[in-house]
Amino acid sequence: MNVHFEQGPIRPPSEAGSLLVRVSRNCPWNKCAFCPVYKGERFSLRTVEEVVADLDAMVEYFGDRVSTIFLQDANPLLTKPDDLVAILDAIRERFPQARRITAYARSHTLARRSPEDLLRLREAGLDRLHVGMESGCDAVLAMVRKGTTQAEQIEAGRRAIAAGFELSEYWMPGLGGREHTGSHAAESAAAVRAIKPTFIRLRSTAVLRGTPLAALRDAGTFVPLGELEMVDEIRRFIAALGDLEVRIESDHVLNLLMEIEGDLPLDRDRLLQICDELLAAPEDIQRRFIQARRGGRHFVSV
Repeated sequence: MNVHFEQGPIRPPSEAGSLLVRVSRNCPWNKCAFCPVYKGERFSLRTVEEVVADLDAMVEYFGDRVSTIFLQDANPLLTKPDDLVAILDAIRERFPQARRITAYARSHTLARRSPEDLLRLREAGLDRLHVGMESGCDAVLAMVRKGTTQAEQIEAGRRAIAAGFELSEYWMPGLGGREHTGSHAAESAAAVRAIKPTFIRLRSTAVLRGTPLAALRDAGTFVPLGELEMVDEIRRFIAALGDLEVRIESDHVLNLLMEIEGDLPLDRDRLLQICDELLAAPEDIQRRFIQARRGGRHFVSV
């Protein structure tokens, strides 16, 4: 079978089983200090005709029995609303059994999309948005060149929720380093409380070689948190969410505590206890636990 269609380099872990449909190429911002993806690549929007041709090839290759679909790359919502509605209509026509269509979206873009346009996209079948909040602390956002502010993130999230989307907000434990750990936890929790998203997904900060964040670390401007310091920050973040009703997921390989998963506020005490037990464990148990997890081995409990 000789078929051709484009697919981008990444998707959220929760979309591991989804059909990947490339609506845009690369990232329009591409300046975040922690991110190694898309560097050196130009952003572009694909035409409706290009995407529809890919959809036809996908039907030929996979068949039409697809349950979930993810729109790539970093910000397909920059596509003109009329064009994105046309793409969503084409997806629904070719994959009638799809129960969910999701996409990445930048806060900067969502905050500028009109409520009417967002509602049109939701009614056309776009169900869930994944937004990289990363931090709700303006000092951290400026340090890592996120290109947004807490106020803009709150506005963007509220617009998405008002339009009826399921909303996943991503928070990066450790992104503020030691200097900003307190405000990173507290102000991020404040932003989440204001947005009231459907999901919070944890993405522990990793300082990757060649990124601007690595340069900040090497210059001494950014001091990364240790493993236990990051657990303590997660604990403070969860505690600061108060009685907010939200699903929290720790669904990325970078996270030390994959057990941080549950519905708040119902599971809050259980999740705080997970953090507390590791923080209170003897040093040798802490060390063995961290080594086992980072080595990909199973460690039952602390």
